[in-house]
Amino acid sequence: MSAGRTESTSLVVPELLQGQWTTAIISTFGANLTFFESRLMGQLAQVPLRIILADGQQLLRGLEEAARTGQRHRLANKAYVAAPIRHPHAAHAKVILLLGPTSGRLIAGSGNLSYDGYASPGELWHVYEYDDDQPEHLKQFTAARAFFDSLADRKHIDPPAIDLLQTAWGNSTWLPSEVPAQASLVNNFDRPLIAQLRDAASDPVLEMVVHAPFHDKDCAALDQLLTTFQPKRLRLLVTHATSAETTSIERILGADPSRTVELVDVVDEPSTYLHAKWVHLIHSKSETLLTGSANLSRSALLRTTAAGNIEAGIISAGARGAFDGIYAHVQRQPVTNLGSLGLSIHEVAPDDEAVIDGLVALWSRLDGNQLAVTFSAAVPLTSKFQLEDDAGDELEVVSVTIDDNMATFVLAKRSADRLAEGGRVVVYVDGDADQRSVMWPYHLRDLRHRLKIAGQREQLPRVGTLPDQDAELYDLLRELDQTLIIDREAAWRIASPGKTADDGGGGSDSGDVVRLDELDWERVRRDPRYRAYNPRGRAPGTAPTDIQVILAAIARRLGDLGISSPDTGSDDDDLAHEGDVGLDANDEATDDELEDELTRHRLPVSTRTRMAFDRFVRRYGDALSDSGFVDDLGPVVAVTNAVIFNHILSRLLEREAVSPRYALAALLATWQFLWGTCEEGGVTKGLDTETLDVVRTILKDSESRAETLRGLVSALGYEDAENVWTSLRNVTRYLLTDSEFALDAVLVSEAAGDPSMSLMVLDELTQLAEWYAERELFDFVLAGVGLPASAAGWRVESVRRAGRDYRSVTFIVHPPVEKLTVELMRDLLQRAAVATYFAGNDGDYIRVRLDGNGKSVAYWDEAAGEGVVMVDDEVEELDPIDPPWPVWSLRLDDVRSELDAAAPSQAEPA
Repeated sequence: MSAGRTESTSLVVPELLQGQWTTAIISTFGANLTFFESRLMGQLAQVPLRIILADGQQLLRGLEEAARTGQRHRLANKAYVAAPIRHPHAAHAKVILLLGPTSGRLIAGSGNLSYDGYASPGELWHVYEYDDDQPEHLKQFTAARAFFDSLADRKHIDPPAIDLLQTAWGNSTWLPSEVPAQASLVNNFDRPLIAQLRDAASDPVLEMVVHAPFHDKDCAALDQLLTTFQPKRLRLLVTHATSAETTSIERILGADPSRTVELVDVVDEPSTYLHAKWVHLIHSKSETLLTGSANLSRSALLRTTAAGNIEAGIISAGARGAFDGIYAHVQRQPVTNLGSLGLSIHEVAPDDEAVIDGLVALWSRLDGNQLAVTFSAAVPLTSKFQLEDDAGDELEVVSVTIDDNMATFVLAKRSADRLAEGGRVVVYVDGDADQRSVMWPYHLRDLRHRLKIAGQREQLPRVGTLPDQDAELYDLLRELDQTLIIDREAAWRIASPGKTADDGGGGSDSGDVVRLDELDWERVRRDPRYRAYNPRGRAPGTAPTDIQVILAAIARRLGDLGISSPDTGSDDDDLAHEGDVGLDANDEATDDELEDELTRHRLPVSTRTRMAFDRFVRRYGDALSDSGFVDDLGPVVAVTNAVIFNHILSRLLEREAVSPRYALAALLATWQFLWGTCEEGGVTKGLDTETLDVVRTILKDSESRAETLRGLVSALGYEDAENVWTSLRNVTRYLLTDSEFALDAVLVSEAAGDPSMSLMVLDELTQLAEWYAERELFDFVLAGVGLPASAAGWRVESVRRAGRDYRSVTFIVHPPVEKLTVELMRDLLQRAAVATYFAGNDGDYIRVRLDGNGKSVAYWDEAAGEGVVMVDDEVEELDPIDPPWPVWSLRLDDVRSELDAAAPSQAEPA
C-alpha cells in the first residue's frame, strides 16, 4: 500500500496489518477473539503490544459464550489486551491504529473484529499512511490518538489498559498528543456527528445518498438529516437485512417523488451482509462524505457520548465524482413497493445495552500470587468471596484485604499457578449467584515482557548452539516458522493473510498445493519478513532484523549486533507464544491431534518438539525441490534459508530432535542446491555479478562450507540406509573436486574447530568418499571390457612366497573377454588394484584371472615391486603399475599432506 489515503468497500483488513509495528490498537463494538487468535495473531506475531478495546457488554458476552463452548481464550490479557470500553450505551467506534517507531497506518471504518467485519466486502474502510518522509496525514493519526486518550480521560477503559496506551505513545514519539484542527477522523465525545458534518458541508445539497444497516424505529436520524441538509433529492439505500420500520420510512418519504428507496447488494455476492454506513452529500461542484461506525440512529448520529453511543467517523470532501468508488462494488435497483421487502426492527439493536446493578467486579490484575479485583462500588468489610478459575475449580484464598472498592486476594501457590496460565476468573460475593462477576485478569508482567523483547525473538539468538531444554527448542521452532519464508505455505500466509491454504490453493491434508499463480509475490516482497532477508547493513540505532540475528548466531558473531551471548536457560519461559499458523494448520491427522489441548499435555515436550521439527523440515525439503517456488522466491532468500537449515539440521541430528530420514534428505537437498552436483552447478551458476557477490558473501559469512563438512561428518552415524550412504558419498566426492567449494586443509581445520581434530575430520570424510558397494567396484574394474558386475568375483587367500605368507586377492572374470589385449589386461589389473584398496582387502599380491580366456592372467606383487601380464603367448613385465586413482582420492591425499605439513613437530624437547 502506498503512502496516502484510501477509501474502499473491497479492502481486506488482514492484508493491511503487515508492517514493522510496535503497537496495534483496535477499537471495535463486537470482538470475535477466536477470529483474532486464529486469523490475525499470525499477522501480528512480531508486534509486541496488541490492544483490543471492545464494547464492554459485547466483549463479556463473547467471552462467556466462548467459555461455554470450550474456547478459554487463555491468551486474552496475557499475550494481548482484550479490554472493555465501559459506557451506558454502545461503544461502537471501529478504529485500527498501527504504530511503529517512525511510521504508522490508520484504518477506520464500519467493520467489527470478526471475519465478516474484517474480511468481507460488506464494509467500508479508510486507510491513512504516515512516515517521516510523507507526514501529510499526521493530523489523522493525532485525531486517532485523541480518540483513545478521550476513552482514557473519561475512564471508559481500565487503568491497566490506560497504562499500556501510554506505553504505546512513548514507543512512537512522532505521534503528538494535541488535538488537531480539521482532521477527517472525528468522534462524538463533545459534538454530535451530524453537527460536524453540517460544518463541513456548507454548500447547498443537490442530492443525499444514505445507507446504514440500523435505523431508529421512528427514523428520527433520517428525518433530522433531511431537516438539516434540505437535499433536493434523497436516495435511501436499503437491503433485505436492514433494521427499519417500513411505516416510518414511508412517513418520512411521503409522496415526494424526489425521495426514493433503492435496494442495494454487493456485486457478485448478493448474500453478503452490507454493514457499511455512509451519508453522501452531493453539491453542485463538490461532495461531502461521512463514513465510519455511525448507524442512522439518535444515539449514533444526533447525540454526544453523554447521552449516546461512542462513535468514530471520517468526514471527507472532494470534487464531483470523488467518491464514486464506494459504489463500484454494489448494485442498486429502485424499490416501488417498500412493503414487499419485509423490513422490520431487529429485536436487539446495537445500542440497547443493559446496565448491571449491584456490586460488580469490573477488572482484575494478577501479580504473582496476588489477585487485585476492582469493584463498581465500595466493598463491605464483611463481604465473603468465592473465586473460580475457567475450569470451574475453586481458587484457594489465603487472605483478603479490602480497601474501598478493591479487594486483594492472596492465593495459594497451586491456585496462583493455575490462574497464571491464563483464562477467566469468576467472583461470587456473599454466595449470591446474582452477584457473580466474570473477568479475564490483566497479566501485566507477561504483557510487558513482550515489550521487553520487542524487535528480537527470545530464542533466535540461541540458534547457533540450540537451547538445552526441549520446551525452549520448541519455542525456537515457532520463532523460526514465524520468521522464515520456506515454502508456498509460508508465502501464502503473507500474500493472503487471514486465509488458510484451504481457502484457495489447498493444503496438505487434501493433497492440494498452493498454486504459484495464486501467490501475490509483490505483496510478499513488500512484507517485512521478506525485506529482512536483504543483506544490507544496519542503520545506526536500529534493531537488527530477525534474519540478521539468526545469521549472526550461526557465525558466532552476536556481539557485532550488540547482543550478548544467550544463557543456557531462561526464567521467562511462561510467556505465551502464538501466531504460528504453519506448524499447526492444514497438516496430517496426527498433527491435528497435537493441537488438542489434552493430547498436547499427555505427550512429552520432547516428542512434540521432534514431531514439529519433522513437519518443519519436511516442508523445507519439499520446497527446495520446488524449482518454480525457489525461482520466484529469489536466490538471496533461498540461499539464506539454505545456510540456516545447513546449520540447524546438523545440530538437530546431534540432539536427536529430528528424525534422521527427514534431516538427511533435507541436508542432501541443501548441499546439492548450494554447491551443485556432477550433472548441474550450484546456486551460483548463472547469477548476475551483483547477485553473485551477495550470495557468495552470505555463504562466506555464514561459514557454510565448513558447516557442510560438519554436516557430512554428523551423517556418518546413520549408515543403515544404503541409498543415503550413496548420496552422501556422491556429495562428498563432488565437493572434494568442486572449484567453487574449494576444499583444502584450512577449510578442514575450520570445520574441525580444533586443529588437533583436523585429521579426524578428514578421516571421516575419507570414510564417506571411499565407500563402495561391491557391485560398483566390479563395474569400475570391468568398465573397459563391457561386462556387467555379475560377470566377476573376488577370491582372497594366503600364498606362501619367499619364506612368508602373502595376502593374495584374485579378481576373477568368468565369461570370455572379446578382443583381449595386453593393454586391456593391464588396465584390468590396475583397476583391480584400486578396487582392492577401496574394498579394504589390502592385498600384497593382486591377480586378475580370466576363466573364459584360457591362460590369460595378470598379477602385481607389491612387496617385490614386479608384475606380469600374460595374454595367450604374449607376456609383458610390469614396472611399475599405474592405478587410475579417482581425482577425489588424489585430492584427499593432497589435503592430508597439507595437514601433515601444518601439524606442529612432535619431537621431544631437549
